[in-house]
Parts: sequence; structure tokens; C-alpha cells
Amino acid sequence: MRRIIQVGVGGMGTVWSEIVAASDRWEAAAYVDVNQSNLVIAAEQHGMPMERCFHDVNTAVASVEADALLDVTPQQYRSETCLEAFKHNYDVLCEKPLADTLKSARQLVSQAEKNGCKLMVAQNYRYQAVVQTAKHFIASGRLGTVSYATIDFFKGPHFGGYRESMEYPLLLDMSIHHFDMIRCILGSDIKTVRGFSVNAPWNWNQGDATAILHLLLDNNINVAYNASWVSQGWETSWNGNWRIEGSKGVLIMENDQLFFSCKPDSRREVSLRKWPLAHQAYLLESFYDCLEKDLEPETSGKANLNSLAATHAAVKAVRDGRTVNVLT
Repeated sequence: MRRIIQVGVGGMGTVWSEIVAASDRWEAAAYVDVNQSNLVIAAEQHGMPMERCFHDVNTAVASVEADALLDVTPQQYRSETCLEAFKHNYDVLCEKPLADTLKSARQLVSQAEKNGCKLMVAQNYRYQAVVQTAKHFIASGRLGTVSYATIDFFKGPHFGGYRESMEYPLLLDMSIHHFDMIRCILGSDIKTVRGFSVNAPWNWNQGDATAILHLLLDNNINVAYNASWVSQGWETSWNGNWRIEGSKGVLIMENDQLFFSCKPDSRREVSLRKWPLAHQAYLLESFYDCLEKDLEPETSGKANLNSLAATHAAVKAVRDGRTVNVLT
């Protein structure tokens, strides 16, 4: 059993505290949150003594013994939290995005390597049966040579809080999931981004929350990405709806189901691979394995830089009206 300090127990942190509590390989060593109410609720729910609940990460890492740190803070606090963990040689599993800027992300990757610490990013959308099935279907050659893909994502969440004050909330907070899925499913990094954003008249965010993009991958696959966080009607799943065109047919991901078609008027459902653990539960167990076996996480900070860089390239592309190279 390994011990982990969880920083951030409100919001998405409530999901993680449940996952940690349910694990037979991890136990929570301490909780950290700036909000006292969040701490009290989490402590009562999971039996955490209040003497192991803290308002700042510095006090927590100096007060309890642990093997790792779980960072569930907003991206603008990522550097402060993770750098403090690295000072104490804690391995870190952090929420996405890895950081609020590429400079900060590179600093975290560099410092983790310098201190000999693991840094794993919670790109949980990779770890679902439908995504893994699509990835292996394409890798097996059953789709032939892939040339292009389209992704449609439409949701209308009212989160409140920091997301609604971001300059480009969709691109900076959500799209990294889809960009990382692109890299996972299509087996290539993202090379360039171009497109534009839309500020819908009914947009309740301070920044544009709709984007129409073209992404070119290193393997020359083209991806059309149409996405909105202010949809007023029929929504897609959080994965979005995908259509991937290959020389042997079309692979369709729709409402979290997978279909293959090689005829204009028919398609058949593709059986999904068995995937007993998904999302955060898979990530937490994978993090444990990486520590036990001294393995580099598939979504390590270094490996995740392209996904993060693509989001910032997208912001530059829509802001400047030009094609932007994705530099990690």
C-alpha cells in the first residue's frame, strides 16, 4: 500500500478522493485544499483525521510521510504545487492540463527529471474501451491507410468559476482531451494548427468557447475539429463524434460506440475491447505500476508536451489568423 497526498478535494477532487478511497493499492496520507468546507466534507466522507487536512501543500509535505502527490488544482497553481512535491522527492500524478503555460510545463518536466521523480498527467480520456479499441483497430491495419478524420464535439456546460473567465475556455481546458485522443488513436503527434474561433451571441463565457480547426499530424493525417462549449441543443458525448477515413473503409465513433463501414449504405458495430478500469481508476493503478516497476508513464509530463503545445498553438492560430507550428 502506497500513501498519497491529495491537493484539491473539491470539484474534480471529489472524484479523485473516491477513486483513492476505493483503491486497494493506495491510501490517502493527507488532504490539502484552500477551502475549509471542502476539507471537512472530504474528511468526513473518507475518514481522514482533521490533523491531516491542510490549507497549503508546503505544510502538508512537511507534516506527513507519503510516497506521492496527487495534484487536482486548477492549472494556474500546478507549478507551485508540483515543484514543492519535487523538492521532497515525491512522484506526482497531476490533472490536465500539465500547466497554464508551455514554459511552466517544460520547467516541471525538467525539475522532475532533475530530482528523479515521476510526473504523470491525468489524460483519462485515453483510457476507455472505445478509445483503446479504435486505437488498436487502426494499428492492426484493418482501416488501411488513414488520410483524414473529422471530430464534432458539442456541449453546453455552465461550470461557473475560473473556466468561464478564461480567454478561450474550450481550447485551454477541454480541447486538450481531444488533442490527446487524436495522438493516441491516430498514433502521431500534432504538427500544425490553423482555424478560427467563434464568439456566439449567447456565449456565457468571457472568452470565445467555439472553434473550427484544422490539425495536421506528423504522419500527414488531416483532422477537422469542430467544437463548442455553448451548444444550445442536441449534444455529443464528451468524447465527441469521430469519423476516420481509411483506404479500406470508415471508422465511426458515435455516442461512445464504434462502427466500421466499407459500403455507402451500411455499417456494423465493432465489439469493444475489455477494459475493466477506465478514466481516473485506470490512471491511479497505472501510476502505481510505474512507481513499482520504475516505468515511464505513457502520459508522462514529457510525453504530454505535444498535447499541451497543440492547445496553445490553437489559441495562437485563432487569435492571429495563421497556421501555427506546434513546438514542444
